[in-house]
Amino acid sequence: MEINQKHNKALINSICNTIVGALLEQEMISRDDLSSLGVHVGYLFTKEDGEPEGLFRVSTDNDTFYYALQNGSLIPIDIDDDMYDTTISTMEEMHPCLLNDELPETEAQKARREKNNKIISDMDISTSDKLMTHWEDSEIELKDKMDICKRALACLYVIQVSCDIRNNNYEESLEFFVPLLEKLGLKDVLNEKENSILDGSYDSQDIYDLDWAYEAYWALCWSLGLVDDITDGSDICDCEAAISFAQVKSVEEFADKCELRSKEEILDMLDLYFRYNWALYHARTHEDASAGDLNPSVIIERRRGLEWIVSDEEDWYDLEMRA
Repeated sequence: MEINQKHNKALINSICNTIVGALLEQEMISRDDLSSLGVHVGYLFTKEDGEPEGLFRVSTDNDTFYYALQNGSLIPIDIDDDMYDTTISTMEEMHPCLLNDELPETEAQKARREKNNKIISDMDISTSDKLMTHWEDSEIELKDKMDICKRALACLYVIQVSCDIRNNNYEESLEFFVPLLEKLGLKDVLNEKENSILDGSYDSQDIYDLDWAYEAYWALCWSLGLVDDITDGSDICDCEAAISFAQVKSVEEFADKCELRSKEEILDMLDLYFRYNWALYHARTHEDASAGDLNPSVIIERRRGLEWIVSDEEDWYDLEMRA
Protein backbone atom coordinates (compact mmCIF):
# COMPACT_ATOMS: atom_id res chain seq x y z
CA MET A 1 0.00 0.00 0.00
CA GLU A 2 1.26 3.47 -0.87
CA ILE A 3 1.33 5.95 2.03
CA ASN A 4 1.35 9.75 1.89
CA GLN A 5 4.40 10.97 3.84
CA LYS A 6 3.95 14.71 3.35
CA HIS A 7 3.68 15.25 7.10
CA ASN A 8 6.45 12.85 8.13
CA LYS A 9 8.72 15.39 9.86
CA ALA A 10 11.63 13.02 10.43
CA LEU A 11 11.74 11.91 6.79
CA ILE A 12 11.30 15.45 5.47
CA ASN A 13 14.04 16.82 7.75
CA SER A 14 16.42 14.09 6.61
CA ILE A 15 15.73 14.83 2.94
CA CYS A 16 16.00 18.59 3.46
CA ASN A 17 19.32 18.23 5.27
CA THR A 18 20.65 16.17 2.35
CA ILE A 19 19.50 18.75 -0.21
CA VAL A 20 20.89 21.71 1.72
CA GLY A 21 24.17 19.88 2.34
CA ALA A 22 24.53 19.21 -1.39
CA LEU A 23 23.75 22.82 -2.31
CA LEU A 24 26.32 24.09 0.20
CA GLU A 25 28.96 21.62 -0.95
CA GLN A 26 28.41 22.55 -4.61
CA GLU A 27 28.49 26.26 -3.62
CA MET A 28 25.06 26.78 -5.15
CA ILE A 29 24.10 28.57 -1.92
CA SER A 30 26.09 30.02 0.98
CA ARG A 31 25.47 29.77 4.71
CA ASP A 32 24.21 33.35 4.58
CA ASP A 33 21.34 32.08 2.39
CA LEU A 34 20.10 29.71 5.09
CA SER A 35 18.17 32.42 6.93
CA SER A 36 15.92 32.94 3.89
CA LEU A 37 15.80 29.31 2.79
CA GLY A 38 12.41 27.66 2.38
CA VAL A 39 11.57 24.10 1.38
CA HIS A 40 8.24 23.17 -0.20
CA VAL A 41 7.23 19.53 -0.38
CA GLY A 42 5.34 19.02 -3.63
CA TYR A 43 4.59 15.41 -2.77
CA LEU A 44 6.19 12.64 -0.76
CA PHE A 45 4.98 9.08 -0.40
CA THR A 46 6.29 5.58 0.13
CA LYS A 47 5.59 3.08 -2.60
CA GLU A 48 4.42 -0.48 -2.03
CA ASP A 49 8.05 -1.64 -1.79
CA GLY A 50 8.67 0.92 0.99
CA GLU A 51 10.86 3.21 -1.15
CA PRO A 52 10.07 6.93 -0.83
CA GLU A 53 9.38 9.10 -3.85
CA GLY A 54 8.98 12.86 -3.81
CA LEU A 55 9.33 16.28 -5.39
CA PHE A 56 10.77 19.34 -3.63
CA ARG A 57 11.27 23.04 -4.28
CA VAL A 58 14.05 24.83 -2.37
CA SER A 59 14.11 28.63 -2.49
CA THR A 60 16.30 31.41 -1.15
CA ASP A 61 16.00 35.14 -1.75
CA ASN A 62 18.16 34.69 -4.86
CA ASP A 63 17.52 31.25 -6.37
CA THR A 64 15.07 28.37 -6.66
CA PHE A 65 16.09 24.70 -7.01
CA TYR A 66 14.01 21.60 -7.72
CA TYR A 67 14.77 18.05 -6.61
CA ALA A 68 13.15 14.70 -7.28
CA LEU A 69 13.53 11.73 -4.93
CA GLN A 70 13.55 8.51 -6.97
CA ASN A 71 14.97 5.04 -6.31
CA GLY A 72 16.66 6.22 -3.13
CA SER A 73 18.46 9.15 -4.81
CA LEU A 74 17.88 12.89 -4.75
CA ILE A 75 18.24 14.28 -8.26
CA PRO A 76 18.37 18.00 -9.19
CA ILE A 77 15.92 18.64 -12.03
CA ASP A 78 15.58 21.52 -14.49
CA ILE A 79 11.94 22.65 -14.31
CA ASP A 80 10.00 25.83 -13.48
CA ASP A 81 7.06 26.52 -11.16
CA ASP A 82 4.45 25.66 -13.82
CA MET A 83 6.06 22.30 -14.52
CA TYR A 84 6.42 21.73 -10.78
CA ASP A 85 2.68 22.29 -10.22
CA THR A 86 1.74 20.20 -13.26
CA THR A 87 3.88 17.30 -12.06
CA ILE A 88 2.21 17.41 -8.64
CA SER A 89 -1.26 17.31 -10.25
CA THR A 90 -0.26 14.40 -12.49
CA MET A 91 1.18 12.42 -9.58
CA GLU A 92 -1.97 13.01 -7.51
CA GLU A 93 -4.02 11.46 -10.33
CA MET A 94 -1.67 8.48 -10.53
CA HIS A 95 -1.27 7.95 -6.78
CA PRO A 96 -4.55 8.44 -4.84
CA CYS A 97 -2.69 8.25 -1.51
CA LEU A 98 -1.47 11.80 -2.20
CA LEU A 99 -5.04 13.05 -1.90
CA ASN A 100 -5.22 11.71 1.66
CA ASP A 101 -3.89 14.83 3.30
CA GLU A 102 -5.15 14.52 6.86
CA LEU A 103 -2.79 16.06 9.40
CA PRO A 104 -1.42 13.64 12.03
CA GLU A 105 -1.79 16.12 14.86
CA THR A 106 -2.85 16.13 18.49
CA GLU A 107 -5.79 18.14 19.76
CA ALA A 108 -3.35 20.70 21.20
CA GLN A 109 -1.61 21.06 17.83
CA LYS A 110 -4.93 21.39 16.02
CA ALA A 111 -6.08 24.10 18.44
CA ARG A 112 -2.78 25.96 18.00
CA ARG A 113 -2.97 25.72 14.20
CA GLU A 114 -6.56 26.94 14.05
CA LYS A 115 -5.98 29.79 16.50
CA ASN A 116 -2.89 31.11 14.72
CA ASN A 117 -4.36 30.71 11.25
CA LYS A 118 -7.30 32.87 12.36
CA ILE A 119 -4.92 35.55 13.66
CA ILE A 120 -3.08 35.53 10.34
CA SER A 121 -6.23 35.47 8.21
CA ASP A 122 -7.62 38.45 10.12
CA MET A 123 -4.50 40.35 9.01
CA ASP A 124 -5.19 39.42 5.34
CA ILE A 125 -1.97 37.41 5.30
CA SER A 126 -1.89 34.16 3.33
CA THR A 127 -1.93 30.92 5.27
CA SER A 128 -2.84 27.28 4.76
CA ASP A 129 -5.12 24.98 6.73
CA LYS A 130 -2.71 22.18 5.81
CA LEU A 131 0.34 23.88 7.29
CA MET A 132 1.09 21.58 10.19
CA THR A 133 2.32 22.88 13.52
CA HIS A 134 5.79 21.43 14.11
CA TRP A 135 5.97 21.38 17.90
CA GLU A 136 4.23 18.94 20.21
CA ASP A 137 4.03 20.10 23.82
CA SER A 138 4.88 16.72 25.34
CA GLU A 139 8.09 16.44 23.31
CA ILE A 140 9.43 19.92 24.16
CA GLU A 141 11.48 21.08 27.11
CA LEU A 142 12.15 24.79 27.51
CA LYS A 143 15.65 25.94 28.27
CA ASP A 144 16.24 26.89 31.89
CA LYS A 145 15.14 30.42 32.85
CA MET A 146 18.64 31.37 34.01
CA ASP A 147 20.15 30.15 30.71
CA ILE A 148 17.66 32.29 28.79
CA CYS A 149 18.54 35.28 30.97
CA LYS A 150 22.25 34.78 30.32
CA ARG A 151 21.67 34.46 26.57
CA ALA A 152 19.59 37.64 26.55
CA LEU A 153 22.16 39.72 28.43
CA ALA A 154 25.15 38.39 26.49
CA CYS A 155 23.40 39.08 23.19
CA LEU A 156 22.37 42.61 24.14
CA TYR A 157 25.84 43.60 25.37
CA VAL A 158 27.59 42.34 22.22
CA ILE A 159 25.00 44.10 20.07
CA GLN A 160 26.19 47.35 21.68
CA VAL A 161 29.80 46.56 20.76
CA SER A 162 28.74 45.77 17.19
CA CYS A 163 26.84 49.06 16.94
CA ASP A 164 29.90 50.90 18.20
CA ILE A 165 31.96 49.47 15.34
CA ARG A 166 29.79 51.56 13.01
CA ASN A 167 30.10 54.52 15.35
CA ASN A 168 33.92 54.29 15.43
CA ASN A 169 33.88 53.62 19.18
CA TYR A 170 34.96 49.99 18.97
CA GLU A 171 37.96 50.09 21.33
CA GLU A 172 36.10 52.10 23.98
CA SER A 173 33.16 49.75 23.72
CA LEU A 174 35.41 46.71 24.19
CA GLU A 175 36.96 48.29 27.28
CA PHE A 176 33.51 48.64 28.85
CA PHE A 177 31.63 45.53 27.75
CA VAL A 178 34.31 42.81 27.86
CA PRO A 179 34.92 43.32 31.63
CA LEU A 180 31.14 43.45 32.13
CA LEU A 181 30.66 40.14 30.32
CA GLU A 182 33.43 38.60 32.43
CA LYS A 183 32.06 40.02 35.69
CA LEU A 184 28.58 38.61 34.99
CA GLY A 185 29.97 35.21 33.89
CA LEU A 186 28.66 35.53 30.34
CA LYS A 187 31.79 34.87 28.27
CA ASP A 188 31.02 31.14 28.09
CA VAL A 189 27.55 31.62 26.60
CA LEU A 190 28.63 33.73 23.62
CA ASN A 191 28.05 32.24 20.18
CA GLU A 192 30.50 32.23 17.29
CA LYS A 193 29.34 35.50 15.74
CA GLU A 194 29.39 37.30 19.07
CA ASN A 195 32.91 36.07 19.80
CA SER A 196 34.02 37.32 16.39
CA ILE A 197 32.77 40.80 17.29
CA LEU A 198 34.81 40.77 20.50
CA ASP A 199 38.03 39.26 19.13
CA GLY A 200 38.12 41.44 15.99
CA SER A 201 37.69 38.57 13.50
CA TYR A 202 34.23 39.77 12.41
CA ASP A 203 33.20 40.59 8.86
CA SER A 204 30.46 42.85 7.53
CA GLN A 205 27.90 40.01 7.63
CA ASP A 206 28.55 39.47 11.34
CA ILE A 207 27.90 43.15 12.04
CA TYR A 208 24.71 43.02 9.97
CA ASP A 209 23.52 39.89 11.80
CA LEU A 210 24.19 41.47 15.20
CA ASP A 211 22.20 44.55 14.18
CA TRP A 212 19.16 42.32 13.67
CA ALA A 213 19.89 40.22 16.77
CA TYR A 214 17.96 42.90 18.65
CA GLU A 215 14.83 41.07 17.45
CA ALA A 216 15.98 37.67 18.72
CA TYR A 217 16.76 39.37 22.04
CA TRP A 218 13.30 41.00 22.00
CA ALA A 219 11.70 37.56 21.60
CA LEU A 220 13.67 36.35 24.64
CA CYS A 221 12.49 39.38 26.59
CA TRP A 222 8.91 38.52 25.65
CA SER A 223 9.40 34.93 26.81
CA LEU A 224 10.75 36.28 30.10
CA GLY A 225 7.69 38.48 30.62
CA LEU A 226 9.50 41.78 30.08
CA VAL A 227 7.60 42.55 26.86
CA ASP A 228 3.82 42.32 26.76
CA ASP A 229 3.24 41.19 23.18
CA ILE A 230 5.19 40.45 19.99
CA THR A 231 2.27 39.32 17.81
CA ASP A 232 2.87 42.29 15.48
CA GLY A 233 5.66 41.23 13.13
CA SER A 234 5.63 44.39 11.02
CA ASP A 235 7.77 46.75 13.08
CA ILE A 236 11.13 46.61 14.85
CA CYS A 237 11.49 46.38 18.61
CA ASP A 238 11.81 49.31 21.03
CA CYS A 239 15.61 49.58 21.25
CA GLU A 240 15.57 51.97 24.20
CA ALA A 241 13.40 49.60 26.23
CA ALA A 242 15.57 46.68 25.11
CA ILE A 243 18.66 48.37 26.52
CA SER A 244 16.93 49.44 29.73
CA PHE A 245 16.07 45.82 30.60
CA ALA A 246 19.77 44.94 30.65
CA GLN A 247 20.96 47.74 32.92
CA VAL A 248 21.64 45.41 35.86
CA LYS A 249 24.56 44.57 38.14
CA SER A 250 24.14 40.79 37.97
CA VAL A 251 22.34 38.04 36.09
CA GLU A 252 20.40 37.35 39.28
CA GLU A 253 19.12 40.94 39.35
CA PHE A 254 17.96 40.58 35.76
CA ALA A 255 16.33 37.19 36.49
CA ASP A 256 14.45 38.65 39.45
CA LYS A 257 12.67 41.00 37.04
CA CYS A 258 11.65 38.10 34.81
CA GLU A 259 8.91 35.48 34.88
CA LEU A 260 9.27 32.78 32.23
CA ARG A 261 6.10 32.28 30.23
CA SER A 262 4.49 28.85 30.02
CA LYS A 263 5.54 26.30 27.44
CA GLU A 264 2.10 26.60 25.83
CA GLU A 265 2.45 30.39 25.42
CA ILE A 266 5.94 30.09 23.92
CA LEU A 267 4.92 27.31 21.52
CA ASP A 268 1.86 29.30 20.47
CA MET A 269 4.03 32.30 19.60
CA LEU A 270 6.68 30.17 17.91
CA ASP A 271 4.03 28.52 15.74
CA LEU A 272 2.65 31.96 14.82
CA TYR A 273 6.11 33.11 13.71
CA PHE A 274 6.61 29.87 11.79
CA ARG A 275 3.40 30.69 9.90
CA TYR A 276 4.55 34.27 9.33
CA ASN A 277 7.80 32.86 7.89
CA TRP A 278 5.80 30.54 5.62
CA ALA A 279 3.63 33.46 4.45
CA LEU A 280 6.72 35.46 3.49
CA TYR A 281 8.09 32.53 1.50
CA HIS A 282 4.71 31.80 -0.08
CA ALA A 283 4.30 35.43 -1.14
CA ARG A 284 7.70 35.34 -2.86
CA THR A 285 6.68 32.35 -4.97
CA HIS A 286 2.99 33.05 -5.61
CA GLU A 287 1.79 36.31 -7.16
CA ASP A 288 -1.68 36.08 -5.62
CA ALA A 289 -0.36 35.51 -2.06
CA SER A 290 0.10 38.22 0.56
CA ALA A 291 2.50 38.66 3.48
CA GLY A 292 0.87 41.91 4.54
CA ASP A 293 3.24 44.29 6.31
CA LEU A 294 5.42 41.57 7.83
CA ASN A 295 9.09 42.55 8.12
CA PRO A 296 11.16 39.53 6.95
CA SER A 297 14.16 40.29 9.18
CA VAL A 298 11.97 40.84 12.24
CA ILE A 299 10.18 37.54 11.60
CA ILE A 300 13.28 35.40 11.08
CA GLU A 301 15.15 36.83 14.08
CA ARG A 302 12.26 36.61 16.54
CA ARG A 303 11.63 33.08 15.32
CA ARG A 304 15.34 32.37 15.91
CA GLY A 305 15.06 33.47 19.54
CA LEU A 306 11.89 31.46 20.14
CA GLU A 307 13.24 28.33 18.45
CA TRP A 308 16.43 28.55 20.49
CA ILE A 309 14.37 28.37 23.69
CA VAL A 310 12.80 25.05 22.66
CA SER A 311 15.85 23.54 20.92
CA ASP A 312 18.95 21.62 21.99
CA GLU A 313 21.22 24.01 20.11
CA GLU A 314 23.53 26.34 22.01
CA ASP A 315 24.42 28.63 19.08
CA TRP A 316 21.20 29.98 17.64
CA TYR A 317 22.88 30.61 14.29
CA ASP A 318 23.13 26.81 13.93
CA LEU A 319 19.34 26.51 13.87
CA GLU A 320 17.86 25.56 10.50
CA MET A 321 14.61 27.51 10.25
CA ARG A 322 12.81 26.41 7.15
CA ALA A 323 9.43 27.64 6.03
